[in-house]
Amino acid sequence: MSNGTQLNKSLSVGHILATVGLIIGGFAFIYDLRESVAIQAFQLDSVEDRLERVVQRTDDQFGEIMDHLIRLEEKLDSMIIED
Repeated sequence: MSNGTQLNKSLSVGHILATVGLIIGGFAFIYDLRESVAIQAFQLDSVEDRLERVVQRTDDQFGEIMDHLIRLEEKLDSMIIED
């Protein structure tokens, strides 16, 4: 008696090998993904450190510019007061 379907409950060697291959491929993909995330996190830390150094250097240069402007202002004030 056949109901017209071709399903059976046996497992073939091909099916088992394909399943094992998919599982191994999945683990390899996840490992590569984790490695890529770790590399990106390291690069992000590096960029953040570099940005901090640039900001610090800019702040230092701004401080120097402000010091020069204060000295110029004092010189101008002294020149105006003398006249």
